[in-house]
Amino acid sequence: MNQHRWPKVSLTMLSLVFLTAGATYAQQPGSLDKAPLPTTTQEKPAPRPRETSPAKSAPVQTPADAERQALRREDQSEVEAAVLPYINNFFATTRIGPEDVISVDVFDQPNYSRTNITIPPNGRISYPLIGQLNIAGRTTEELEKEITEKLAEYIREPKVSVNLVQVHSMKYLVVGDVTTPGIYEMTRRMSVAEALAKAGYVTRYGDLKGVSVLRMQPNGQMFTIPVNMKEVEKGKQQDVFLVPGDTVVVPGNKFKAVDKVMSLVTLGYWMRIIAR
Repeated sequence: MNQHRWPKVSLTMLSLVFLTAGATYAQQPGSLDKAPLPTTTQEKPAPRPRETSPAKSAPVQTPADAERQALRREDQSEVEAAVLPYINNFFATTRIGPEDVISVDVFDQPNYSRTNITIPPNGRISYPLIGQLNIAGRTTEELEKEITEKLAEYIREPKVSVNLVQVHSMKYLVVGDVTTPGIYEMTRRMSVAEALAKAGYVTRYGDLKGVSVLRMQPNGQMFTIPVNMKEVEKGKQQDVFLVPGDTVVVPGNKFKAVDKVMSLVTLGYWMRIIAR
């Protein structure tokens, strides 16, 4: 009978031993309920430092911004360089000539200011307190300096401004086989193509390949500048800008010579008919 109860007593004792050991282990600081969870092999990224917005200050310029501003300045300089000849009318220094209209303004001195003065053919005008002034062939800056120096004898520290109001002395001539040959005024900087367009362009007898510009040199001799307008229209040759006093010559083409010969033949035929 003792043999049958021993297994039951043994199992009971073993159960009490395991329960006591588990309770004791749970009360220790390194127990399972407080043990840390196993971590994976992948590490978490370190936290990024918090960016603090600086106080109100000028923005920092990056190299890209500097390059962008440099390109913008370069584009502006190119535009200014292209527009500058038109702003200056013809040249950096424009010489005043007969038929031009100027205005002279003396600051805070209306009695000594003059507006819309037309330069006469002799290029001289009469000015208050000064007398005769030679205007032709001079720039507005030169006139301002001379008038200021001469008015300083009568007015304390005069401030003089000379403005070119209208330009009529800058002229060019178009001759040859164009619709309307004649003398034209240069109201702005003009090219040969623009001059021909203003003259009605070339007729059917005009030779676009043989256009030329005659320009007077300082020594009095004429200098010929050939301009092949056929190539200019195709963009293969650069157009030529005119200067005051130029003459644009458009010669006749082969069709003009043929028409002249045919007109002579026709005239001779009719003369024989009439003579009969």
